[in-house]
This record gives sequence, structure tokens and C-alpha cells, in this order.
Amino acid sequence: MSTALAVGLSLVVLVLGVLVAGLLRSHAEILKALHDLGAGLELDRTGDGPVPLTLTGVVPPRTQGSATPDSLVGSTLDGEQVAVSLQGGPVLLAFLSSGCTTCQAFWSAFRTGHPDVPAQARLVVVVRDLAEESESELRERRPATVPLLASTAGWDALGVPGSPYFALVQGGRVLGEGSGASWAQVVTLLGQAHADARLHEAS
Repeated sequence: MSTALAVGLSLVVLVLGVLVAGLLRSHAEILKALHDLGAGLELDRTGDGPVPLTLTGVVPPRTQGSATPDSLVGSTLDGEQVAVSLQGGPVLLAFLSSGCTTCQAFWSAFRTGHPDVPAQARLVVVVRDLAEESESELRERRPATVPLLASTAGWDALGVPGSPYFALVQGGRVLGEGSGASWAQVVTLLGQAHADARLHEAS
């Protein structure tokens, strides 16, 4: 009886081991497929690995609207040095990259006329310095009506983890920031962040 029980238990353990191994392999294949489809915040080849994309919305403002630099300084694709002020009216900074698969939907949205922007903010696309980007790809994708600034210092100043990433800034404060699955989602959620900030100021 005990021998039969031992054999039976051994078979159960063997079957469970095979099932667990199959599940782990299946899970790894699913994660790889999602990564290949772009379901992740791409860190522009920094070697740090992907950061999960926030599909549910934009992350809350840092500590009730953290301070920003007075301006972001960088260059245009034509080599002109410019500074974007962050101290006045609302500015929506769109941190994109030429090599980011997930960014393609946003590049396309910005190329179709004048994109709808929350809080009537000024939209500025910010990429990393041209030495870290494909300039030919940027020239092909840059929007006609949205300024593009190359500024790695701007990414560092706002602690941008990767692309695509968005930060709504007004009066030197970050009102809302994060990533989304589409431009329409970013517009809705950052619009809510702006409305919440106005209610907080009025109270």
C-alpha cells in the first residue's frame, strides 16, 4: 500500500512539474510578444530595460505640482538654439523619440493639422540631443505646426523615464505627467489634471 502511494505521489509531482514548466514558458512567450508589439515604455536604448506603459492613465502630479526649470534650452533641427519658457501659460511637453515604436501613434497625431491640446496649452515635442537620435527620421516625422526641440538636458531636468512621456506645465509647476495608450487618452487625462489643479487653486 505504501509503495503504491509513494509511486502515485511521485507521478503527481512529476505532472505538476511539467505543468508549471509549461506555464512559465507560456508566460515568457506572452511577455516577449507584448514587448515586440510595443506594450512598454521604451527607454531609448539606455540599457535599463522597458518601463511598463501606464495604460490606465496619466500618473498623478509629483507632490502637488513640483517645480520645474525656468525654461528648457535646446536646438531645432535647423541648428537654431532656442529656449521654451515654463514659467507662463500652460505648456504640454511631449517627450518622443525617433526610435520608439510606441511613439509612432503620437508622431502621426501631431502631423495632422493642429492637434487638440488640453488646457489650450502650447504643445512642444522634446527629443534627446541629435547625437542620440536619427536626424533623418526626425525630419521625416516632425510636425509642421508643432515645434520640435532637441534637449537631453530637458529630459534630465524633468526626470523623464523614457518615451512616450508627457508633462503638462504651468507657472513653473508640473500639473500632470505620464504616458498613455493614445493621444486621445493623454488629452483627456491631462485635461482632467488641469481642471483638478484649477479647483485646488480656487479652494
